[in-house]
Amino acid sequence: MKNLTITPELLKQAKQAVNSAKFSATAERKKEAVDMLMKLAVAVQNLEEVKTAEPNEPKAKKPKAKKAKAKKAKASKKKKAIHDNGRLARKARVTRNSNQRLDDLATKQSLDKLFDNAMALRY
Repeated sequence: MKNLTITPELLKQAKQAVNSAKFSATAERKKEAVDMLMKLAVAVQNLEEVKTAEPNEPKAKKPKAKKAKAKKAKASKKKKAIHDNGRLARKARVTRNSNQRLDDLATKQSLDKLFDNAMALRY
C-alpha cells in the first residue's frame, strides 16, 4: 500500500463504495467503503510535500495620478438624456436569433389575418 497513487479510478471506486454503503448499507458494503477510504488516507499521507515559497518583500508602490485631472475629465462629460421615469433615454435592444425573428413574423401575420377576418365579419 505504500506505493499507492491517487488516481481518478481510485477516487471513483471510493465514491461508489461510500454511496453504496450509505444508501443500502450492509456489513460487506460498509467494510468495502472503509477499506477504500483507508487506501485513500494512506495515499494522501504518502504524498510528497511541496516547500512553500518565502514571501518576498513588498515592492515600492508607484505614485498615483493626481486627482485634479480626474475631476476635469468628469466635468467635461456630457450628461445623459433621462426620461421622466428616471431611465436612460436609450436602452440596449435585445438581440434575437433568426428562429425567434421568424416566430415573431409568423405571429404578426397570423394576428393581422385574424384582425382582417374579424373586420370582414363585422361589416
